[in-house]
Amino acid sequence: MTVAESKDLKKGTRVYWRGEAADSGVITETSWDAVTIAWNNGRVARVHHGDMREIERAQTKPHTV
Repeated sequence: MTVAESKDLKKGTRVYWRGEAADSGVITETSWDAVTIAWNNGRVARVHHGDMREIERAQTKPHTV
């Protein structure tokens, strides 16, 4: 996602690493320079808006069970 898209994210928005359903998380905090993502694997990451290129707002790859 672009810097502008990243700055528009709200708390509670689900995001995906490279569009993978298995690699998703939720935005838990936003600020002028970054967002905090609580990933489903238990990790928490603070990601600056300029570093969100591989994070997507919507799942783009199908989830297989």
